[in-house]
Amino acid sequence: MFTSVVVDVLVTLSIVLTVAVLYPGGAAGQIVRIVAACAGAGVAAGGYALRGRRSGTAAAPVDRTGREDWLMPPLTELTRPAMATGGKIGMGALRTYLAVAMVLVIVKIMKAVLAG
Repeated sequence: MFTSVVVDVLVTLSIVLTVAVLYPGGAAGQIVRIVAACAGAGVAAGGYALRGRRSGTAAAPVDRTGREDWLMPPLTELTRPAMATGGKIGMGALRTYLAVAMVLVIVKIMKAVLAG
């Protein structure tokens, strides 16, 4: 949960910075609306995650008997871990946001360069 809050804060700051670059004359009210929307999205996502844990859809506990004798297999034998659907959606949304923000900032820079 802590990591989710940190990521939410960083994404919020990134959005605020992108908007400030694209619209330098923006008002403080615009920033407050962005922060409120990101906070609402974070609370909704956290509620959804907690609901899933309470409804019994969480993974079964790991059997830890004999863990003193556990050895890590060689890296070549390890498979790639499966990512949950929520993680895939979140990473896709983050990549899309970063791509859109990057394109918009590049367009803004090019307009400034061409304008003189």
